[in-house]
Formats: sequence, C-alpha cells, structure tokens
Amino acid sequence: MKCNEARRMVVPFIKKELSERDMEAFLLHIESCEDCMDELEMYFMVTHAINAMDSGEHHEYDFQKMLSEEIRTSKRLILRRKIMNTVRLVLLIAAELMLVLSIFFGVRMKQGADMDGIFERALLRMRIEQRNSTPEELESAAETETELETAVSDDAGTQQTESLILDEMEEESTHAGES
Repeated sequence: MKCNEARRMVVPFIKKELSERDMEAFLLHIESCEDCMDELEMYFMVTHAINAMDSGEHHEYDFQKMLSEEIRTSKRLILRRKIMNTVRLVLLIAAELMLVLSIFFGVRMKQGADMDGIFERALLRMRIEQRNSTPEELESAAETETELETAVSDDAGTQQTESLILDEMEEESTHAGES
C-alpha cells in the first residue's frame, strides 16, 4: 500500500469504517511507515480530544496508549475473523467429504445387497433342481453349493462365486437343451 492510500484510510480507521481487508492492509502499512503512523496518531488524538470536549469530560488521556490499544483490538478482530473463516472452510470440506463418503458407501452397500440377491437366487435355483435330479446330479449339486457358500463367505472369492454361478447357469441351459 502506498502512503497516499494509507492517509485516505486514517479517518475511516478511527471511525471504524474500514473493511477487514482494508484494515489489514492499513495496519501493515502503518507498522512499517513512520510518517503514516505519525499522521494516524495526530488524527486519533485530535478526534478523541474533540469527542472528550463535546462530552464535557476533562480528564487526562494517554492518546498513545489508547491508539496502541485500538490497533491491538483491530489486529485481534482480523485474526479472529481469519480463524473463523478457516474453521468454516474446514467444516465445509469435512461436510462435503462426509457426503461423498456416504454416497460412495451407500452405492457399495446397494451393490452388495444386489450381489446377495443373486447368490440367494442361485442357491434357491439349485435346491429346486435338486428335487428333480438323479442321485449323481444331487451329489454334484451339493459339492457346487458348498463351493458357492465358501466363496460367498470369502471376500476374495467374489469373482470365483460369480464364475461358479455363470457355470451353473450354462449347465442348466445345456441340460434344458438336451431335454
């Protein structure tokens, strides 16, 4: 910030009319520019002395200390707002992440439920076929059912289970074609 810009902000700073962004830039500038700090001190002293005279109070004031306190208060306000903005951002990101994860796991759960339905239908189909089968076919079906149940309980066996079901369906269609 240039000195001309900072000098235009002296009175709005004293009247607390600066935006947070302008106040931050102004405070950074006056910390490094002695001339602008002197101008701020002069305006601050004149403004507060006039306000004290208008109110009828005639006390001794430490304007330097009052200005230092005003600057500290303004810096705390800026810091507090930055922290609140950061907290809001973190909470927003956390909420969005939770939403995405809930959608992801919801879809995964639905897919899992769909797979359970496929397994149940395949097992039911096998049991129905067992009723209409010969003893040799029953023995073969019992082995296949055991293999299916083992594969279903094993997470790594999901693909194996799907291929077993597909093999069973192919055998069914072959047997149906022979009949």
